[in-house]
Amino acid sequence: MASLLFFVRTSTSKKEKPVSIRVRLKDEGRQAYAKTHLTIPARFWLGNGRTLRSKISSSGDFKERDWYKNQLEGLNSHILSEYQKNGEPTNEWLSECIERFANPAKFETKPESLFEYIEHFIQQAETAINPKTGHPLSLRIRRDYKTTFEHLKAFAGNRKIDFNDIDLDFYGDFVKYLETVPKVNGKPYKANTVGKFIKNLKVFLNKATEEGINKNLRYKSHRFVKIQVDADNIYLNEGDLAKLQNLDLSAKPHLEKVRDLFLVGCWTGLRFGDLSRIKPENIKDGLIHATQSKTGDRVVIPLHPVVSSILEKYEGSLPPAISNQKTNDALKVIGQMAGIEGTETITETRGGIKRAIKRSRFELISTHTARRSFATNLYKSGFPSQSIMKITGHKSESAFLKYIKVTPEEHAQLLSNHWAQSGTHLKVV
Repeated sequence: MASLLFFVRTSTSKKEKPVSIRVRLKDEGRQAYAKTHLTIPARFWLGNGRTLRSKISSSGDFKERDWYKNQLEGLNSHILSEYQKNGEPTNEWLSECIERFANPAKFETKPESLFEYIEHFIQQAETAINPKTGHPLSLRIRRDYKTTFEHLKAFAGNRKIDFNDIDLDFYGDFVKYLETVPKVNGKPYKANTVGKFIKNLKVFLNKATEEGINKNLRYKSHRFVKIQVDADNIYLNEGDLAKLQNLDLSAKPHLEKVRDLFLVGCWTGLRFGDLSRIKPENIKDGLIHATQSKTGDRVVIPLHPVVSSILEKYEGSLPPAISNQKTNDALKVIGQMAGIEGTETITETRGGIKRAIKRSRFELISTHTARRSFATNLYKSGFPSQSIMKITGHKSESAFLKYIKVTPEEHAQLLSNHWAQSGTHLKVV
């Protein structure tokens, strides 16, 4: 039966020098030797004991002890596993086996075609880290990548589309396809959804270009752009929020939980996904401490009295969240029950066609309405934009001002209130 022994070669006079960790593979009298990819300060290697635990010093000075232990245990398992499959007890085989463990990317067969690369990219995304947050890519992002790829394959049909086919003609044809052929709930995709698919395609192409697989840069044209139109979204003013809060939903506890979590969003500005991750330990001394999943930014938000009452109601926790879609459906029912009145004329672009549609305000309520309501109501109250942006995560004031929903009439009223509060008196001369 094969066995491994890790060891170093050093003398007592050179205990401060880094030394290579070596390995011996032994099987029925046959032996192979090789250097591993690891070096270690000699003073932290304890003799030539045959177990990993006895080899690595437990000294408090050795901060990397656990890392070395994990590396050696992983290498031990890798070598024995590969040897059982089809290994040879030779020095050359053992060295290559170690290199495959230390530098797996070096031995990967790089995909050459566009579709092979996208498939590889999506597989890698399952364990990839979002550089903005330091956390694994969210399920939503990975799902969007897969949907984009499915549309691209459907668009291609029996044709072969490769990197060199991506140009402005391709862009126009693919956008037209996305605007007309795929359907969601029996309707073509909205313009911003089409833009999301184009953005994902550019993510694939940028990564392939970075890795030297793609040489065609025509997709970097200023006309090869993510389509984006300003969305007509509503916000709920403080009167609307009071109606929601005062609505008796005790007979419908499933709606009550949705309403309560939505109100927390309206008074904290946290995204729906972030709300679902708030635990009692995130709430201390009247403050919510949260890390935003989208940006990785840390925010601290004081508890509004409405939020405090909801926390008390649920014994220090927030009400449990359900899926985003089910929450959106429930919010429209709750909004109608609460008497959220009025209509809005919204502009909707589907299939490349822009239409003006009248909708009841309660029909337009979604989970994101909470965050927009938070920002808009605070802005209207005169709270500094920069402080609101620290919570919402907007990086520029221009983006923030597009985000909030303040009508020209409301801007005029804000100016009038400012003059009244500052005691400004204009005299006609």
